[in-house]
Amino acid sequence: MTQVNYSQIYTKLTKGLSPRIKNIFDKRFGVPLGNAETLDAIGKRMGITRERVRQIEEVGFNFVKKNHKETLEKIFKDFNSYFETKGGFKLEEVALADLGGQKQKPYVLFLLTLGRDNFSRIAAKKDYHYFWSTIQDADKAVNTTLSSLVLDIKNHGNLLTKNELMAHFGAKYNFNEGSLASYLEISKRIQENKEGKIGLFNWPEIKPRGVKDKAFLVFKKHQKPLHFRKITELIDELEYNAVGKKTHPQTVHNELIKDQRFVLVGRGTYALAEWGYVPGTIKDIITNVLKEKKEIALQDDIVKAVLAQRLVAKNTVIINLNNKKYFQKDSDGKYFLRETETV
Repeated sequence: MTQVNYSQIYTKLTKGLSPRIKNIFDKRFGVPLGNAETLDAIGKRMGITRERVRQIEEVGFNFVKKNHKETLEKIFKDFNSYFETKGGFKLEEVALADLGGQKQKPYVLFLLTLGRDNFSRIAAKKDYHYFWSTIQDADKAVNTTLSSLVLDIKNHGNLLTKNELMAHFGAKYNFNEGSLASYLEISKRIQENKEGKIGLFNWPEIKPRGVKDKAFLVFKKHQKPLHFRKITELIDELEYNAVGKKTHPQTVHNELIKDQRFVLVGRGTYALAEWGYVPGTIKDIITNVLKEKKEIALQDDIVKAVLAQRLVAKNTVIINLNNKKYFQKDSDGKYFLRETETV
């Protein structure tokens, strides 16, 4: 938007007010430094009730609106045009900065509050932050769409770029670039990670909690089994930790071995269970292979199936396969489970 000197406009609009009302306005909207105070705080400072501060403030609003109609009409028209391009609402901090720039936020806040017949400030709740809107019953309308969008993203189950999110859900919600940005900004449940991917706030890809989630992100990025020492290096390289904090290899090893999302597939090497890896010893994997085949099988077929699950030497599989306590071989060299294993 074209930058307007709202500080000068504020001075013009408040000229003629009593020092008491002007002081309340300055405190209420944080003029000039942006440290806005509540009605309660101002009342305690002045030795009057919150309600009395509100009444004095109302007198000041009426004075300004009565004496500066043309000026306010032009400003409110510009503000309305801005909100139209944003879907009818915008996160408070972003709206104040967009409309007036960083240094003029107090004056824009004053003007929006003054124009409450056109603009409403929606208080933050569990699922969204404070925002300003021109929509009637904005809290209900916006929250309904947000709740539905959260459910859609949850059901989709994967991270999305903004373009992908628009492609999947834009038509359903009649999103444009401006309205989508507004929803993403105010939502507390839909968030964007460092790589610009969008998901739900409790997904590890968005907000990793602890070493296990950080390791999970490393696997998601590299899409292959990794040794726990390499995972440790990558956690630090990808800056998933706080500044100056280092990850310890033994911590990674200890955490991964306790989490069902990860499977130990080799000496110190892990993979994600969602890739099809299953937990267990080499003997356990051979047993699973024979159970799944439901018939006797050749050694090479068994070894191939086990090596798809474990990063071990071929001889290690053969040694386990020839454990007669668990497996038997017929005259054709095909293996099957001992009877006690099939019960």
